[in-house]
Amino acid sequence: MATEVASINDWFSWSLNQLSREFGIARETVQRRLRDANVNPSGERRGHPVYSVGQAAKAILLPQLSDGAVHNDPDRMSPKERADWFKSENDRIKFERESGVSVYANESREQMALIAKSGLQVLETLPDILERDYRLEPEIIESIESRIDALREQWADLLEELE
Repeated sequence: MATEVASINDWFSWSLNQLSREFGIARETVQRRLRDANVNPSGERRGHPVYSVGQAAKAILLPQLSDGAVHNDPDRMSPKERADWFKSENDRIKFERESGVSVYANESREQMALIAKSGLQVLETLPDILERDYRLEPEIIESIESRIDALREQWADLLEELE
């Protein structure tokens, strides 16, 4: 079995999904902030662009403000500016929901639960299929079952963390 040696640069080049997960913000937000800050991919891994963590962190954590732009802090705005800002934010959120860019958190949780449930149903029957159709040794089946159990526990822990 050959193993692949990862370059040290791979540790400092992350995909949009990795950046999203580590910074705790939506993938689309990461992508928009990178685009707004003109951060270009530093390379490609498995056909997907990866970005320098240093450049991406600056773009994600310190969004660039255009000259003369009002900071998006409602506490620093005049009452009229604050009312206009909240109205525009509500319109933006409504548009994002209607266009499918964002969904309600409960809808997302329900979808994730359905995906997890269907995945687990397949995994639960896998050892039986492998034993019956491929006549694998009991030790191999037990190993597969223990890995499926570990995955089930990991998914349960992740779902608990989300709530």
